[in-house]
Amino acid sequence: MARDPKGYYIALGINEDADGDAIKAAYRSKAKRLHPDFNPSPIAAKQFHRLHEAYETLSDPDKRASYDRPWRNAPPKPDFNGSQSHARRQDSRRDAPAEKPKERPQEAKAEPKPHPTASAGEQPATCKCGRITAQPRYLIFDLVWGRLNKVQRRGISGIYCRSCADRTALRASLLTWIAGWWAWPNGPKETVKALLTNIRGGRKPPERNARLLMRQARAFRLRGEMELARNAAEQAIAFAVTPHLRHEVDSLLLSLSSHPARPLRDRWAKPGWSATAQLLPLALLVGAISMSATLLAPVSLTALVKDILEPDAPPILSLTHLPAPTSVTPQAVPTGRVYSVAAKQANLRTGPGDNYQLLAVLNQGTLVLVTEADPSGKWLRVATPDGASGFMDVNQLSPDVRIDALEDVGGFGRTAPPAAKPAAP
Repeated sequence: MARDPKGYYIALGINEDADGDAIKAAYRSKAKRLHPDFNPSPIAAKQFHRLHEAYETLSDPDKRASYDRPWRNAPPKPDFNGSQSHARRQDSRRDAPAEKPKERPQEAKAEPKPHPTASAGEQPATCKCGRITAQPRYLIFDLVWGRLNKVQRRGISGIYCRSCADRTALRASLLTWIAGWWAWPNGPKETVKALLTNIRGGRKPPERNARLLMRQARAFRLRGEMELARNAAEQAIAFAVTPHLRHEVDSLLLSLSSHPARPLRDRWAKPGWSATAQLLPLALLVGAISMSATLLAPVSLTALVKDILEPDAPPILSLTHLPAPTSVTPQAVPTGRVYSVAAKQANLRTGPGDNYQLLAVLNQGTLVLVTEADPSGKWLRVATPDGASGFMDVNQLSPDVRIDALEDVGGFGRTAPPAAKPAAP
């Protein structure tokens, strides 16, 4: 049976043979610090409830005897051979006369080695780089490489500080980017899964991380660094997913409740530079595809997007990007000359096409000044005597101008003066 199975003596900070006065004094001392009215910690209420539960059990003689009986009166635990404990064997050997040790046969079973956790738990865990950190994490990064129709996976695991975790994640992701796609059909799928895991910071087994942080807290407590021990124990709360782990973390926090936690910046809160570096190959790939699509597209992406969003709008055309006609041969139309309207009525539009907005309707014989021609030669930009400017079909104009109409040529580009008001009678 484990000694103090529920951690009541640890919660009160007393020895197992403490009397009632010591129990009451310890409870009053800790209750003042853990009461939610005086302690702003988010776990103060739970610690106070735990403290009160320990006091209710140990202050009552009957409840205390019932709590102590299983592990105080338990028989000594036998070892692997069914004999008594090693300590009692040493006492019996010390009292017995010395005997010549017998030679063991080669077939005899070797003595089991002591479990390493007892000694290892007294020392703080170190990162891969050898440093002791107050915020260690046990992480697993995925490495994938493909070989024809076979996908091979390997996990890179260990205890890391934040800097070493970023470097390891970047190395695993770059190797996966290079070698993970070359297996069919599962290579691309497994590669994407591994990359997403590494970008998110790797896999964090909850139980391993909870026990790692509790070990770190106990090691700091043995070294006298109580504030760091309290901080490590509070980090373990997020990974205590089972009731048993939660009970162990609560007991550890109660034993450290009299010491404040040192405020530390959470180095694992943000993704960090490693996630950005791992996404860089994807950004370069998307940029290369976008540039290739832009260069090879028959129309500009801006016009295509606008046509999708506004299907009723007229197409975006310009004099420098008009497509050359296939059936009409461009003709050289001199600019800077005056033409007359040959049709009975000609339309003046805002652009070189029938789908542009109508500005005005010109009658036959109206003089216009040609200022520009589009590459196809079918539309001309003209200016009217009243100052309007627009596009007209070349077939609606004639170079033949009446001599008596040439006096209106001087009015191009100027607005006609307002008519004089008649004099009052």
